Amino acid sequence: MPVKTIALVIFDSAEAEWLINKGCSLAQSLDAHVIGLHSFSRFVFYEGMGEAPMISETIQNWEKEESDKINALFDEMARKNGLRAEFRRQDALYGNEAFLLAGARGADLVVMGSNGSGTRAPDDQSMAERLIRNLGRPVLVVSPESDTSASFDTITIAWSETREATRAAHDAIELAKPGASIDLIALTARASDEKPGLDSRDDFAAALDRRGFKATTTDRMATVENRGDELLRVAAESHADLLVAGAFGHSQVYDFMIGSVTTRLLKNAKLPVLLSH
Repeated sequence: MPVKTIALVIFDSAEAEWLINKGCSLAQSLDAHVIGLHSFSRFVFYEGMGEAPMISETIQNWEKEESDKINALFDEMARKNGLRAEFRRQDALYGNEAFLLAGARGADLVVMGSNGSGTRAPDDQSMAERLIRNLGRPVLVVSPESDTSASFDTITIAWSETREATRAAHDAIELAKPGASIDLIALTARASDEKPGLDSRDDFAAALDRRGFKATTTDRMATVENRGDELLRVAAESHADLLVAGAFGHSQVYDFMIGSVTTRLLKNAKLPVLLSH
């Protein structure tokens, strides 16, 4: 399905300075409608907090000013790029996550900044992960260094026999430039992990060739703990302009105990990363 609606999730004004430009550049290249989404929680006053009423009003005014700044940046960038665009925000006491989920589920693609930007609060980093887990939509994660001004010409796809990886690989097709080079990389911890005859990667590579892409396959060894770093290394070696991976293929308990490839990519990737869950 062509990408014609993009939801741009913006957490704060610091990332808005560069993220809105990235999202609008992508929307322009795809001729897509873009929806800016911003949500913030009002400060809750509890009796017995001393000077809290004055503090509460100050914080609420600051939050409103920050949201107005993001709105103005979004409207100006959309105008400059001649985009069909709209800005939505929620400032209610509760329901921020539900607001973002509802606002993004109708989009063909969701765009958000990475957790490695250096300005995102811990609560918002956690929110970003929950959105990826629960949206049911492909999420393109970008950093200040990412280039989103054109279709992607060299793509690295992390391939595995999982639902998440399969979905991510198919989602990436709509972002690929016609004739793009696409490398399907499989990571294994040991040679015995390979199961001849049970790998659908060659079938997908053939399907890509039929669409006019130049598909290749690569095998690399990597321990479970190092798979995120290895994916980034392979993408850098091939000068990829997009990395694609299934997101959160394990339980949250597993991710907490062993570590998550998705969390690693969210924090450390400089190139755009497409994640699907």
